[in-house]
Amino acid sequence: MSEVLTQYKNFTNWLQQLKQIPEEYWLEPIKDGKWSVGEIIAHIKAWDVFVWDERVACFVSGSQIPAKNVNVPEINSNAANEARSGISKNQLLDEVIECRQVVAKRLGEVPSSVWQEKIEMGSKMITLCEYISGLVEHDEHHRAQIEEFLAIKGIDVLKQEV
Repeated sequence: MSEVLTQYKNFTNWLQQLKQIPEEYWLEPIKDGKWSVGEIIAHIKAWDVFVWDERVACFVSGSQIPAKNVNVPEINSNAANEARSGISKNQLLDEVIECRQVVAKRLGEVPSSVWQEKIEMGSKMITLCEYISGLVEHDEHHRAQIEEFLAIKGIDVLKQEV
């Protein structure tokens, strides 16, 4: 549990480094038909908010995650629109970092016993630890995409381990 929470929280160190990206690359799609770095970062924030607002309480209460339709395209579209709304790179990064720190702090306050209790999510049983571990994997997927894009642009400032 503590290792997963540490990984989840420490993603903010890497996010902080993104402030070094030249503005010209912030909203450039990382590949044809893909989001930009800014849109990916706004997407991460949107899902952190969703996880806290819609998922963690179910784990804490031990109740089943409700089978309600999550409008993934809408959440992602709203996030992409936020990144393109005129918000500055540093302001968006500061908001994402703060959001992640708040969620990580709140997750750290969840009793350790809750982290290992399985609850029903769709057709499977999952623990909070497994769920947050999945978010860490999601972070790493996007981190790899962004770092690959930046490497193509000749930017290696993010290659250092955080």
